[in-house]
Amino acid sequence: MTHSTQTTSLREQLKNPMILFIIKAAAVYVIWELLNWFQMHNDPFHSVWNGMKSAIRDNIVYMSAGILRALDYKLIQYNAVIIIEGSAGVEVGPACVGFGLLFGFAGLIISYQGSWKSKLWFIPIGLLGIHTINILRIVILAIISNINNDWVDFNHKYVFNTIIYIFMFLMFTWWVRYVEKQEEKNKVIIS
Repeated sequence: MTHSTQTTSLREQLKNPMILFIIKAAAVYVIWELLNWFQMHNDPFHSVWNGMKSAIRDNIVYMSAGILRALDYKLIQYNAVIIIEGSAGVEVGPACVGFGLLFGFAGLIISYQGSWKSKLWFIPIGLLGIHTINILRIVILAIISNINNDWVDFNHKYVFNTIIYIFMFLMFTWWVRYVEKQEEKNKVIIS
């Protein structure tokens, strides 16, 4: 096999949408890891990074407490802790923000084919969906804590993680189908 044949086959392989998706997804993952490393080793960037996480966490706490109050629960709220009177309560920690999930979802959509114009409306919808589920998770965990605090850990670790990953899978599936329909429309227009 000659060098030019090997080069041609590599070029052909890079045209494969699945290989291109894997390469882009790997690149997004490397960028995520670099951002994480950079924020740990650069004080100004670390402050900005934590500021974004704190803003998202504060919104989750504020919205969750508002929903619980609207449901007529009497609350004690201290910073990121929400306690329904008489319960152990829940604390919204830094990991509860779902920063990695938000970035991961956006990374999946960015990595897959499709127009940037479409990605710019689809990504915010997915991020808003993940954030909404996160708010509802805190509301439900606070209610579960009020009923039986022993159930909180299982629901926190397993039930809600499953729900969020199913949501992300469904959103990604929706995106793939949307892109396929757009490509079919473009083929019809070109024909």
